[in-house]
Amino acid sequence: MHTGYIFLSGGGDIEKSFEFDENYFSILPERAKILYIPIALDRRMVGFEVCYDWFSGLVSKHAEGKDIDFTMLLQQDRIQDLNIFDSMYVGGGNAYKLLDYFMSNNLTRKIEEYIEKGGIYYGGSAGAMILGKDLRIVEEENDKNYSRFEGLNLLGDKSVMPHYESSLDKKIFEFAKKFNSKVIAITEKSGVIVHEDVLETRGDVFIFDSDDKKQI
Repeated sequence: MHTGYIFLSGGGDIEKSFEFDENYFSILPERAKILYIPIALDRRMVGFEVCYDWFSGLVSKHAEGKDIDFTMLLQQDRIQDLNIFDSMYVGGGNAYKLLDYFMSNNLTRKIEEYIEKGGIYYGGSAGAMILGKDLRIVEEENDKNYSRFEGLNLLGDKSVMPHYESSLDKKIFEFAKKFNSKVIAITEKSGVIVHEDVLETRGDVFIFDSDDKKQI
């Protein structure tokens, strides 16, 4: 059983995800240290300075009454001990790139152990997807022919589809049937909180299998 918290965000911007993010910041200790990981983003399109400013803005919107410090993981950095952080915040971008980075740096098992021991993990979009079963639900994003597509599978054999809207239903059903995987589909204003293996939803979240769709 995972004693920590997993937050899966649908990948909306600061305003869209405001209510869900309030849930995340509310459980952080009064003095909190966060490891912010924007590795999934394309460095040619978004510089680290922009990421730093964005996360600073996010913290400032939610940090009233708390002393929150954060460390931003750069591409060349190596994190030896996740346990010095109260929380990990893993941002969006290319899920294949993010998974490849984590596996290449031997972080996947460390992340699982971190959550098992009570750590707080927030995944936005790609950061949420890698905790699921299979990344091939966004197969079109594998533009560099990454060989790794199996996620950390911490969600009971379910894959994750962020940025969900009903126009994606056909694609999700086809994926669920082809790869025999249920799918948690999360709209940009919504999210999922997992604690002690209990899944709670905020906003519009759906579960798909090969022939059925239900709101949860």
